[in-house]
Amino acid sequence: MEINQGKVSKNGSFSEEKIKIIAYILLILTTILWGTTFIITKTVIETVPVFFYLTLRFSIALIGFLPFCIFIKKINKKIILMGFISGLLYFAAIATQTLGLKTTTAGKGGFITGLNTIIVPFLGGIFFKETFKKRVWVAAFIAVIGMGFLFLEGEAGIIIGDFLVLICAVFCALFIVYNDKAVKVVNVYLFSIIQIITIILCCFIFSFLLGESYNNIPFVSVGFWAIMIYMGLIVTTFTFIFQNWSQQHVNSANTAIIFALEPVFAALFGFLFGNEILSPLGILGSILILIAIFITVFKQKNNNVD
Repeated sequence: MEINQGKVSKNGSFSEEKIKIIAYILLILTTILWGTTFIITKTVIETVPVFFYLTLRFSIALIGFLPFCIFIKKINKKIILMGFISGLLYFAAIATQTLGLKTTTAGKGGFITGLNTIIVPFLGGIFFKETFKKRVWVAAFIAVIGMGFLFLEGEAGIIIGDFLVLICAVFCALFIVYNDKAVKVVNVYLFSIIQIITIILCCFIFSFLLGESYNNIPFVSVGFWAIMIYMGLIVTTFTFIFQNWSQQHVNSANTAIIFALEPVFAALFGFLFGNEILSPLGILGSILILIAIFITVFKQKNNNVD
C-alpha cells in the first residue's frame, strides 16, 4: 500500500544490474517487515487501545519524514486535497485491519488482506475503464473459495474479525488505485506527509470519541517503546523509502509478485512468535488465495516487461 515516486537518474557508481539486485533485496525486506506487523499488532492491542496505538505508530513514522519538509515551499491545494483523500483511505484500511486482528489470527489476517491484489483490477475497471483478461475472473473465483475455507477455519468458525479484515482489503485496493493516479501529478514527499498527518488526526479523533482508556498502557516500559519505534520508524517510514527507491528500478509487475508473499510471511511469523497454527481447512484456503494472487500478478507481468 505504498507510493511509487517514478523514475529518477541512475547512480553512476553502480551498474544497472547491481542496482536492480539491491532493489529486489529491499523489496523482499519490505515484504518481510510488513509480514511481521500482523502478529506484533495483534499482541500490542491486547493491552493498548487500537486507535491510540495507531496514533502513536504514525506519529513516530511522521518523525522519520521530517527531512522531507525541505520541500514545504512546493505545497499547494492539490497536494493537500489528494493527500487528505489518500490518508482517509489508508486510515480506513489500517483501522479495519487492526480491529479485525483483535479476533482473527495474524495468518488469516495476512491472507485475507492479500485479496486486495485481486480487487485492484476490478476497481480499475470500474473507475478508470481499464480492461483485464479472463484469468482475473478465474483468480477471483479461486480467491472466493479460499476465503470461504479461511472463514470457516477453526472452532470459532466465521468471526467478525475476518469480515473487518476483508473490508480492509477493499480499502487497500481503493488506496492503491487512487495513489496510482495521484502520485503522478503531485510531489510525493509532501503528499506522503499530508497523508500521514491525516491518518494521525483520524486515529486521535476516533480514540477520543470512543473514550479509549490509557490507564494500562506501559509508558515506562523500554520494551513497549522499542516495539513502537520498530512499528513506526522501521516498518512504516523505512519500508516506504525502500519501496519508493526500489520501484525506480523494478517494474510494478515484478514488485507486485514480491509483495504477494506478504501473507506467507504473516502466517510464518504468526506461527513462529504467536504459536498460531491453521487447520487443514485454513491451510487449503490460504493456498487457494495465494494461487489466486499469483494468477493476478502474473497476468500483470505479461503486460509489463522489464
